[in-house]
Amino acid sequence: MLQLSFPIEQVQLFIFVLVRVAAILFSIPFLDARAIPMMIKAGLAVAATVMVLPNLNLTAPPLIGTPLAFALGMVGEVAIGLIIGLAAQLVFTGIQLAGQMGGFQMGFAIANVVDPASSLQIPVLAQFLNLFALMVFLGLDIHHHFIRAMADGFVRIPLWGAHFEGDLFRLVMQLVANAFVIAVKVGAPVMVAMLLTSVALGLMARTVPQMQIFIVAMPLKILLGMGFLLLSLPYLSTFMQGAFAALGRTVQGMMGLF
Repeated sequence: MLQLSFPIEQVQLFIFVLVRVAAILFSIPFLDARAIPMMIKAGLAVAATVMVLPNLNLTAPPLIGTPLAFALGMVGEVAIGLIIGLAAQLVFTGIQLAGQMGGFQMGFAIANVVDPASSLQIPVLAQFLNLFALMVFLGLDIHHHFIRAMADGFVRIPLWGAHFEGDLFRLVMQLVANAFVIAVKVGAPVMVAMLLTSVALGLMARTVPQMQIFIVAMPLKILLGMGFLLLSLPYLSTFMQGAFAALGRTVQGMMGLF
């Protein structure tokens, strides 16, 4: 009868590596969608751990004796993965916020669609910009930085060796503030066009009171908003390339702050 025996220290090492790898994978923008079955995510995390673990040259640490210490270690590994993934999530949040603001002014907020990542109803324009940003994200291979974080992160951030200090939290707050900056820059063409259109329609309503301004305003705003959006797509692509390139550097620099 075939019997397999694994040292409990190796099992513990595998569990902690699996927890960090799973936290990073589940927080990557195109893998955090609720439409992806949990079994597929779990299988991908286990497969990535099996591939990464033999190349890490990690020695099994002493066995953790108390459940409290084991739980704190697990929480620390999950926090590392989630904070690394948060950097990418905030960039996509800023882009989606820009679409929400522009879509609200264009009138697209009336017809909402369900976002497969969050299962929430968001304007069509926000969904379009989110998918456009995802294509740029994958086209520039920015996801390779997160894969590198899974492998190199165990060298730069040993197991049970993370320290959550003030510099790390200041960087996270800076990323949160940068999300609003991204939202304003991405949504600026549409929002400025809609503001000038509203001013022009207001002047027309005062000078030509016989005109049914509400009937004219809705299709005009949609037409102008879509036109300015199409004209701004090449510039948005260039801006997103710079934002995602900075994201890659941020992810690599963030691991040095733990």
